[in-house]
Amino acid sequence: MQTRNIYKWGSPDVEEKLPEHTLKFLEGQFPVDKEFKASFPKGELPLSPLKKSKITTTTLTKLKQIVGKDYVSLDDVSRARHSIGKFYTEIYKARFGEVTDVVDVVVSPKNEQEVIEIIALANAGKIPVIPYGAGSTVTKALQAPKGGISLDLSRLNRIIEFNAIDSTVTVEAGVYGPVLEKHLNERGYTCGHFPQSFEFSTVGGWIAAKGAGQASTGYGKIEDILLSLTAITPSGKFESKAYPAASIGPDLFRLFLGTEGSFGVITKATLKIRKFHPENSAKGSFIFKNFEKAVETMRDVMQAGFGKPHFFRIQDPEETDISFHMSGLHGGKEDYFLRFIGYKPMERSLMHIIIDGDPAYAKEVLRKIKKIAKRNGGFSTGESPVNKWLHQRYSSAYLRDYLMDEGIRIDTLETAVSWSNLHGLWEKTRAYIKSHENTSCMVHISHAYENGANLYFIFLSPINGKNEITDFVKFHKGIIDSIHKHGGSLSHHHGIGRMLSPWMESEVGKEGLRVLSSIKKTFDPKGIMNPGGLLGLK
Repeated sequence: MQTRNIYKWGSPDVEEKLPEHTLKFLEGQFPVDKEFKASFPKGELPLSPLKKSKITTTTLTKLKQIVGKDYVSLDDVSRARHSIGKFYTEIYKARFGEVTDVVDVVVSPKNEQEVIEIIALANAGKIPVIPYGAGSTVTKALQAPKGGISLDLSRLNRIIEFNAIDSTVTVEAGVYGPVLEKHLNERGYTCGHFPQSFEFSTVGGWIAAKGAGQASTGYGKIEDILLSLTAITPSGKFESKAYPAASIGPDLFRLFLGTEGSFGVITKATLKIRKFHPENSAKGSFIFKNFEKAVETMRDVMQAGFGKPHFFRIQDPEETDISFHMSGLHGGKEDYFLRFIGYKPMERSLMHIIIDGDPAYAKEVLRKIKKIAKRNGGFSTGESPVNKWLHQRYSSAYLRDYLMDEGIRIDTLETAVSWSNLHGLWEKTRAYIKSHENTSCMVHISHAYENGANLYFIFLSPINGKNEITDFVKFHKGIIDSIHKHGGSLSHHHGIGRMLSPWMESEVGKEGLRVLSSIKKTFDPKGIMNPGGLLGLK
């Protein structure tokens, strides 16, 4: 079994590659030793032997009785695949055949009753349980330092009810994004939740990570879309009702948002849906002379009160420049024209916009955005940049594996920040990242609010052939420290997991951690749900 089948992104049959001109540009930007590049494993190495499963014969027999013997897996490939997500060090080590902190067994229930029985069995035996959706987490939330059961929810994949009167859909947690969206689109609706992991993520995973989609400026993050949920905890079944709004104390179902399986297993959810006719969408793009003017335009739009885009994105100068190179526009007639009129490389900043809904509304919002953009020096570049970006919005995730094949490290960190702190955080964190030898830092804003926005940092550099893990961990910690020091949240939509746990007390305070710990003890008194440092919990 080749390790590439364990760590690679997406479909096993899909491998994305960069065009020759782009690869040459990257080779110039990130010089990689040819000898190292040739020897660096591309996923052809075998998986190293895993720790022996600690699951007892008695427990194994009971699990097979609950779900059937075909849905209980002890083989090394299944255990390894369910014990890593997409955090950089996880996939780097997996290239060398190394997967540590593995689960003891993978179990795939087909319905809620089977989940209840599995959790009861695990709780009685104090066996850890880690819920598994599609494995796209980047927070080390799937690692199993205490072993246990990986509860694969992919068979809980029913769309239970589509309700056009209430504009809701009720689904099981294992439903994948494309399946849900196809079902809704056929009926003239959308969920509006499109993370980059959309093709390979599930409704339960969206809720567990408290995720955002690329159109969340208009449709909201998952906490804005979620109306109710059902979760199975070691203390019992929790179930809320899908009221449009209510004043019945705190919204208890929201306690499961962002908990990454540490309180219980999400099995069902009711989501808001919206009418959707893509032919009505209005699209536009603008290029600004600098990042500051692009951000000012975005803030003005979000605070103007006339409406807002569903999809609203700004690329900072370095991301804009690299986009020009990767799309083949660098040095072309459009590039020279923009330079001639004062929009210079490594200064200019590109904005993308899509407004959904009623066609008259969409056109009017776009008209008013154009007016604000023009006032701030924005030059309209039409629909083409938006359409090009939409074409590769999901496939670009495959390029991480390809770039690593070429000896190039690529990873991301993201944060939420108020408008008043945004520029300082952007400048200082970029400066830290760029201080690392041969490192590029692309930054974009992809989620905007009246009070602030997110910043999404993408950093690329040659892989350190001699000391990559130590070098990356130190570098990565420095980025997190810089983000937090300059007013950014630990995460906007990726979650916390084990990756950001060491910073949780500084984020929520001792009292906040005490409250989180108390809630966990209520739902999970024996501490079996995803134990081992998740969310800063002991």
